[in-house]
Amino acid sequence: MRVLLALILLGFATTALAEAKATLDRNTITILDNLTLTLEVDQRIDERPDFSPLHRDFRVLGSKRTLISSHSSEGRAERTRWRITLRPRSSGQLQIPALLLAGELTGAIPVEVADVRPASNGGAGALAFFDSYLNSTDVYAGAQLLYTARLYHRDPLPSAASIEPPAASNTEIRELGERRQYQGEFRGQRYLVTEQQYALFPLQSGPMMIEGPLLELPSDDGTTIELQGETLEVEVLEPAHRSSLGIWLPADRLTLTDNWNPPDQIHPGDRFTRELTLTVTGVPAERLPPLMPTQSDDSYIEVQNVSLSENFSQFGLVSTRRETVTIEPLGAGDFTLQPIDLNWWDVGADRGRHASLPARQFHVAPPPLIELPAAAGTTLEAPADLARPPLLLLLLTLSTLISSLGWLYTWQRLRRLQAVDSAEQKQEEIRRQHKLLLANDRAERNTFQALAIACQQNSAPLAKARLIEWAQNFWPEHSIDSLETLSDVARNQTLDFLVIDLEQQLRGQPELWQGDLLLETLDSIRRRRQPRSESPRDGELLQAS
Repeated sequence: MRVLLALILLGFATTALAEAKATLDRNTITILDNLTLTLEVDQRIDERPDFSPLHRDFRVLGSKRTLISSHSSEGRAERTRWRITLRPRSSGQLQIPALLLAGELTGAIPVEVADVRPASNGGAGALAFFDSYLNSTDVYAGAQLLYTARLYHRDPLPSAASIEPPAASNTEIRELGERRQYQGEFRGQRYLVTEQQYALFPLQSGPMMIEGPLLELPSDDGTTIELQGETLEVEVLEPAHRSSLGIWLPADRLTLTDNWNPPDQIHPGDRFTRELTLTVTGVPAERLPPLMPTQSDDSYIEVQNVSLSENFSQFGLVSTRRETVTIEPLGAGDFTLQPIDLNWWDVGADRGRHASLPARQFHVAPPPLIELPAAAGTTLEAPADLARPPLLLLLLTLSTLISSLGWLYTWQRLRRLQAVDSAEQKQEEIRRQHKLLLANDRAERNTFQALAIACQQNSAPLAKARLIEWAQNFWPEHSIDSLETLSDVARNQTLDFLVIDLEQQLRGQPELWQGDLLLETLDSIRRRRQPRSESPRDGELLQAS
């Protein structure tokens, strides 16, 4: 019995130690190579582990945490994975030390680091070599990957020397700034260093091989000596989330501002401008999306000018989009420009974020009144000679007749104008109702985009609020103010179960809620709806939604 109990306890101990594990992408490298260490534990960890034991033999170039959730018949499981990029400090037999992860120690892993002498064109005793590195071993499709190439050389490069940039298939490559030249040291030896940084934007997911830069040196005998940098491999990830408009903005930083200063006095027909500026780090300028919606019920909005520019910083490519928009109100009263919302993906934090500009209000005064001159004959002075009443009577009769004819003409003219105005008002009402329908469709798309982000972030409280907002725009003919009324209107059994699950998680453990199934179900409901009419028929009023 004691032996059996000891075996059971030994089995439990082995299982506990197996919960935290460490693996390497390879065990044999050179001193110029990067190494990827993967740490994984069968539970959720929010705090960063202590990587200080690695600093003895390795330089930590970067780390990234990933939370992995899985569902099965046995329930839901969560795993936390850390990927750390390392560079060896020296050659020889090194070791990845044991690391403490969730109260458990990982196993130590041996690493063999080979020595690499500076070489040119593969020959011994050469005078130049490349040392290139990346800021990450994985990158999202369309996101920025920074590639730094350093050429170590003993003698100054001749003017005829050329350096070709790195190359990779299905990838946009741009040089960041000018080449830097300075003095450096490698393994105790002094070198001249020529450094160039590049921004790579892979367009297709999957493994990507990056061929190193190429140095071409002319020799005395008329031939060309070539020196190629090492080939690096990167994993290109699928986009984490695209908005309902198909926008995918993986960036390091993003700011959205506007210059809003309308005139103090605005009348119908007046025009004024608004300038919007979007600045993004890590995205080419031509990929920045339009900002200002031009469809409005009560104003003509036209984009007058769009300017794109690119600069460079220590964080890579910095792109700016500026839009100059002209606004012309169609009537008098108080007007509101709808808020501008933009969803983007923070690649550093690996999460979705939201940038917005608030709604803008302005007042349009009625058109100024025009004073008309008094009609001739409307003011009569009393005659000086009261001794001639027949002449006064004749003048009064003539004035009355002229006024009657003028009134009759005005009445007929008014009837014709009313008929014309009635037809124009009817057409204007049709256009207004159609604009309201389009505005509601845009509101539905915007609220669904916000709901999708809440589901992607697995935020149960935010998803509940966004779900009700979206439902109010998707079913505007119903009064929806709760999840219960939403279920009654939707009449979808799958959605009913997901709504019940959301409410239970909110009352219990909201941090464990997952929004992927809810997002798939709502997207299916939206796709099954027939598209609304794009334009009203003649004489037919569209139902405002």
